[in-house]
Parts: sequence; C-alpha cells; structure tokens
Amino acid sequence: MRSAPRPRAAEVAAGRYEDIAAAFGTPVYVLDLERLRANYLRFAETVGRLAAPTRVLYSVKTNYLPIVCRALHAWGAGADVVSGYELRAALESGFAGDEIVFNGPVKTAPELELAFRNGVFVNVDGREEVELLAELAPSGRPLEVGLRVQPPEDVYAPGWPVPPRRVPSKFGWPIAGGEADEVADLIRSRPELALAGVHCHIGSQITRATAFATALESVLAWAARLRERAPLRVLNLGGGFAVGGIHRLRGGGGGLSWIDVPEDEEPEERFDLDELVGALDDALARHGLADLTVCFEPGRILVSDAMLLLTRVASLKRFSGATWAILDGGLNLLPTAGVTERHVFEAIDARDRPRARYLVGGPLCYEGDVFSLAVDLPDDLAVSELVAIHDAGAYSVTRANAFNRLRAPVVAVDGSRRELCWRGERFEDVFAPAQETSFEL
Repeated sequence: MRSAPRPRAAEVAAGRYEDIAAAFGTPVYVLDLERLRANYLRFAETVGRLAAPTRVLYSVKTNYLPIVCRALHAWGAGADVVSGYELRAALESGFAGDEIVFNGPVKTAPELELAFRNGVFVNVDGREEVELLAELAPSGRPLEVGLRVQPPEDVYAPGWPVPPRRVPSKFGWPIAGGEADEVADLIRSRPELALAGVHCHIGSQITRATAFATALESVLAWAARLRERAPLRVLNLGGGFAVGGIHRLRGGGGGLSWIDVPEDEEPEERFDLDELVGALDDALARHGLADLTVCFEPGRILVSDAMLLLTRVASLKRFSGATWAILDGGLNLLPTAGVTERHVFEAIDARDRPRARYLVGGPLCYEGDVFSLAVDLPDDLAVSELVAIHDAGAYSVTRANAFNRLRAPVVAVDGSRRELCWRGERFEDVFAPAQETSFEL
C-alpha cells in the first residue's frame, strides 16, 4: 500500500483555511473526509489481497469523533475499543455489537457486562477477566473469547535479525516464556468459555515491515500449536502501521538542552503494507491458518493525515542566532507531538517566499510545549499568519487536555462543504464536575 501524496494547503481551494479560521477561530482542527475515505478504501483493498478472509476494525481510541466513526462504519469498517465508554461511543456511532472487538489491559465487570449484553467479542488480557467472563456466559453454550499475546521480538530495535524485547509489555502474555500457554489453558479449563481467537498488537508507528512480519511469524507459529487444542476461528493482528507524515527521533528523553538538532535530515522510514501482506500470506499458508478470519486494527494509518491543526503565529521572538515562532495551539492539542516527533509545518500563504529556520512552540506555560527545534518557514513570517500542522488526526482529540488552554473545535470538510462537527471546549465544560461541599474554607 503506497501512501497518496499528502495534501498541502496550497493545493486546496483558495481561501478555504482563511475562511475556516475567520469563521471558527484558531486553533482549530480541520478534518478532510475525502482523505479519510481514500485512506480507508486503500487499506481495506490492500489487506483484502490476503487469501484468508479479512476484517478491518477501526481503532476508536485513535480518534473517536462521531463523524469519523460513523463514516468508517458506513464504508465497511468494524470497531476496536479499549474501554467501556469507547464501547458506548462505538455503539452510538452505529456499530452493531458483532462488529466490535473489546481489547485493553483492564476491563471492569460493568464494562464486560455491557460487552456481553451487546454481543461484543472480548480479547482477554488479564487473568481476572476469565472469571468475570465465565460468570457472564449463558448456560447451555460456551462464550467465545480471544486471548492477547505478545511475541518476543523488539520491532523498534535497529538491525537484523530482530532482537528480543528486554522488558515484557504490560499488554497480553509472552509467548516465549510460556505464560501465554498458561492463560490459554486457564481459559480452556472453564467449560463456560471457548478460546476462539488470538490477538496481538505489537506497538505504534512501526516503520519496518520486515520486523513486523518477523514478530507476526512468532504469533502465527504459536497460534498453529494452540489450534490443536482450541477451536480457533479468528486471528487479530492489531495495528501499529507507521505513517509517513511524522518521523520519530530516537532518544530525546531529557530536557530541551539534551536534544541535538541534526545538520542533515535523517532518512524517513516508510512502512510498506504491501510487503507485510505478502509475508503474511506466505506465513498463514505455511502454518495452515489461511482459513481463519484475519483482523486488523488500523488507526493512525487511516486518520493521521486526514486532519490538520490550523494555528496562528501568536508571537515572534528573534534572538541572536535563533527565532522562536510561538503558535496559538500547543501540545495540549497534539500530546504525542514534540521535539522527538517531527511533523510537517506549512504557512498557509502559498507565495514563493525565501525560507528560514525557526524554533516552534505553543502557548502553554511549561518548557516542554515545543513542537520542533528546526522548522523551515518563510523568513518574513508574521504575527497572525496561519500555520498548518499536518498529521494531526491521530491521538489528538482523544488525548487533548485543558492545561492552560481549552480544547479546540473540529471542522469537517468534504469537497466544497464545511461544517463544525465538534465544538470547542468552554470554561463551563472544564468545571462542570465541580460540586458544592460543606467544607469550611
């Protein structure tokens, strides 16, 4: 699957972003429904080339906007949820219970009861869930469940062959140490339950398809052995497919003074979904699993470049040897961004203008509210000028917070149409949970 070229503001109908900023203010997210649809159809077509039957389950945690969920459901996606309120959001967005899979490291008794009432398939993560699900199972027939496992490979480590993880993940159960077999046997020991699925989700923004395929090989080999004693019908291989619009720098865990700005750009790694699908097709056939339904849980790869954050330059500070461009939108709106994750920044004014390098930060009152230490923008950049931050669709709305500033609205565009689909946060929204008390203060 080759990514379509990322749209630039200059390629959009003249004045659209200026009009949106004038009508709705800044900062404001802009959601492109045409791009979202193209991303989904391209992904579904690519994984659909597998010889095995496939299902695409949208990762709701990535962006739970109702308009996004309803659109993806209309185009044929199911839903992957990881909490009770996401489950409710998926149901209210139109997904039927049998179109939803419930994952996540912690599932409470009320959440599992809601899932059971709606016929939602649950992938067990904690041992505690086994007992809770057994109590919910209907009499007379076992309740089908899945089990989340973790392969031993570290798909982020450089080099080849793919090295093992040094620290086990908090998600699922390790295959290599035998713990996955122990929990599988625990499920199998309960006559109220039937172990019908194997689930894994290896990570996020995985850039190397070969490393991904190697980890999945371990999962498939284990599933083939498990199938000898469990009625498997589903292989859920999760998500984590990297997008090309962002680039994560290795390291950078300290403060700003610890970050080195490279003189030369590091080569951008792009995930090759076609390569992964080809390797997976071969592995499924070798392990005799091509008759099982293979599920994928894409999130970032569908929504990342379908939304941008439109901001204005709020302040310019020109020092000797450096210039800060401070935007009116900060990391409270894009919490996963920052100096170790490069995004594309674009001045909306499309004129051909000489460029200069800027430090770019947001308006929040803490030192870490910094997007980048090296962004090329017009050298005559002015206060109040519009700047778009691309690839703002994933883990933005769902992880935004009200530190210093309120959460931003979302405007959806579809061709020439535009509409507010998520209003901006208000003071009253933040303080609605406050209760009168009898304490004397």
